[in-house]
Amino acid sequence: MTVSWLPVIAVDVFGSLLTLSVATVCAWQSWLWIRRRPDDTFRDYIFLLTLAFVFFAVSRSVGHLVKQALLYFGHGATWALIAPYSGSVNTAAFIVVFAFGIYFQRFQKVHLALRDYKDNLELLVAERTRALDKENRQRMAAQEELRQANATLENIFASASPLCITGMDYQLLRSNEAYRRIWPGGGHDGTPLTCSASRPSRHCHTPDCPLEQIRAGRDEVVGESIRHFEKMEDRVFLQTTRPFRDADGKLVGTVTSFQEITARKRAQEELAAERERLAVTLRSIGDGVITTDVQGRVVMLNRMAEQLCGWRQDEAQGRPLHEVFRIVAEEGGGPVANPVDKVLATGTIVSLSNHTELVARDGTRRSIADSGAPIRDAQSRIIGVVLVFRDVTDRRRLEKEMLKNQKLESVGLLAGGIAHDFNNILAAILGNIDLALHRLGDSERVGALLVEAEKASLRAKGLTQQLLTFAKGGSPVRRTVSIAGVAKDSAQFILRGSPIRCELDFPEELWLVDIDPGQISQVVQNIILNARESMPEGGSIQVRGRNLSEPSSDGGDPRDLVEITLADQGPGISPEIIDKLFDPYFTTKKKGSGLGLAICHSIVSQHGGTIGVASVPGEGATFTIRLPASRNTTRSDEDATAPSFSLHQRKQRVLLMDDDEMVIDIAREMLNHLGHEVEVAGDGKAAVDLYQEALSRGQRFDAVILDLTVPGGMGGKEAVRELLSLDPNAQVIVSSGYSNDPVMADHVDYGFCAAVVKPFRLEDLAAAMEKALATGSMPD
Repeated sequence: MTVSWLPVIAVDVFGSLLTLSVATVCAWQSWLWIRRRPDDTFRDYIFLLTLAFVFFAVSRSVGHLVKQALLYFGHGATWALIAPYSGSVNTAAFIVVFAFGIYFQRFQKVHLALRDYKDNLELLVAERTRALDKENRQRMAAQEELRQANATLENIFASASPLCITGMDYQLLRSNEAYRRIWPGGGHDGTPLTCSASRPSRHCHTPDCPLEQIRAGRDEVVGESIRHFEKMEDRVFLQTTRPFRDADGKLVGTVTSFQEITARKRAQEELAAERERLAVTLRSIGDGVITTDVQGRVVMLNRMAEQLCGWRQDEAQGRPLHEVFRIVAEEGGGPVANPVDKVLATGTIVSLSNHTELVARDGTRRSIADSGAPIRDAQSRIIGVVLVFRDVTDRRRLEKEMLKNQKLESVGLLAGGIAHDFNNILAAILGNIDLALHRLGDSERVGALLVEAEKASLRAKGLTQQLLTFAKGGSPVRRTVSIAGVAKDSAQFILRGSPIRCELDFPEELWLVDIDPGQISQVVQNIILNARESMPEGGSIQVRGRNLSEPSSDGGDPRDLVEITLADQGPGISPEIIDKLFDPYFTTKKKGSGLGLAICHSIVSQHGGTIGVASVPGEGATFTIRLPASRNTTRSDEDATAPSFSLHQRKQRVLLMDDDEMVIDIAREMLNHLGHEVEVAGDGKAAVDLYQEALSRGQRFDAVILDLTVPGGMGGKEAVRELLSLDPNAQVIVSSGYSNDPVMADHVDYGFCAAVVKPFRLEDLAAAMEKALATGSMPD
């Protein structure tokens, strides 16, 4: 069956036109698609692939159309001629399309990979953008923080203590306002300025320069810098210099800060001066001072404490107190409580118990008195203890002497009262006996008995004189004599007829002394008598004298003394009793009274001297008496003081005052025997009244005898002043049983013209009357 060619041609033409139309539409759409993303490479690739398909479709369709047209119009030969070229074009188009098709998948993978990378890249870019934004914000924050830090540093630098930065070439690189207020300029105006020009110092350009020391490797140099002013006080600064390095750690200079310490320096100087004054004070005071910490370790000793304890400051420091300050009880040497422990326990001031001894490093013992007090800080906390102590060995010895003297004074008061009353009795006895002797005349038997009675009365008078030695306030009747004669006579008198040999040694140049020869003779006799009794088998006693000068306690001229030593060869004195030897009533004798050496002590003390004893058991005892040397260079003329009197005196009017009836009776009898007219009074007031009455009548008394002591009434000392005020020419004689009273010793100084000691004899009373009447200014 033959088919018509026209439908085929028609279908071919239609297909070609449809293909051409579709290809055109695809090319157009592809162009629009690529226009929307001109930067998309894959779209460019699709556009080229589409163009390749369009080119193939156009080539195919145009070839078919040309073929059909030539065949239709009978140009088959023409078609045969161009058919190979049309096929080649179609083949080439197919190859291109095929090639694009082969690489389409690979290119698509690349495109997808690129698209994924692009998407990831966008994410990375976004993330990086965010990171950069964050870094940017952080950088801005850091820059702000750095700016604030710089501002802070600037403020600190400007408001801090004086600061300056110095380069390695000594140029000031920078300084703050505080620095420039101290050292004007300071390189602030930009002018180069060296540190030595800004603040000159003795360390400039020397190895001690702080910059040089930092250059040598020091990390810090501290010193003082002084700003001098002409009209103001210098200011002192503590200068601290440290290295100044750059960001790489390289040393580029120094930074120096200044802290004003003017007030502190002044306070330190004042504190140092105060410490020096305190040290001088502690060294100068006579008390020992020791300070300890709260553990009881020694911190400080002053000079006196070093002397008393025997430890130097450097040796004692840090040692426990009980090693340096060893204290024991005087009796028995037992331990004594540590005063530091008491202070720390109570927090109050404490004192050592009495009779405490300090044992020095060399074993020397001293009696001490001490007190301890806490040392407190500003918060009143106890930080240590201070001990203050003194050597009271001499004071204790003086206290013992004072106690001994008090005992003597007590005995003296008793003895004085007894002796005074006894003298009054003796005055009556002796006076009556003496008067009887004068009146009896040549009656031998009665006279002999009365003479013996008189001797006994005189011995009783000597006993009362010994008792009166104890009387308080008694004064010796002194004369300037050589004590050698007194000692020789007394020693030889006591040793006469004994087997004891007396060896005397007194230099010719021995100084004179102002003494009462009778009292000092009594001292020598008592001591030699004791020595004689201690050597019943015989032996020797050495009595020596010498001149002695001892330093004055107040730093004045040396004190001149005459020293008498009396040494025996007896058994000596036991150490247990030697301190009690001068106590009243202390005796080792069975029949002794215990007053002999006590009297010696009292007599020597009243003469301003001292008496002591030293003894070694079995080697005898040595008594040492020291008396002040006289300022006189000549001895008293004893003959000039001897009284001259007559038992037959012309009649005179005499006023007699005494409080004892027996004394009045015998004294009146004696005065009558001497030929005088006598009126009597019981006390000083009555005597003054009688004298005033006699003056008013024009019958004044030629002499007045006044008893010195009237218990409960006016005595002679007060009465004589009243009498002399009434009559300056009154002749007044003082009479007393207290022979050692200062008034009796120096009666002229008290207004009396003569003195008579009870018990007196007729000759004594006559001599006193003769002296008064001879020196008086008798009225016409």
